[in-house]
Amino acid sequence: MRPKAMTLIVRMWQGPDGTVKASVKGAEGNETRHFPDLASLLHYLEQAQEKGFWVKPSEPSGLR
Repeated sequence: MRPKAMTLIVRMWQGPDGTVKASVKGAEGNETRHFPDLASLLHYLEQAQEKGFWVKPSEPSGLR
């Protein structure tokens, strides 16, 4: 069975010091997480993929 896709809203901007900062929020109204640089964002996304953060355990699998 394929995992459910999750839509993420990613915002990126350049800080006063010239570094690119980012924030990520789930389109379904999840909390916003802020990252000081793109390396931190990449690390978060890699961990989320490994741990299966995209799958909501409260949702039943199968037909409705």
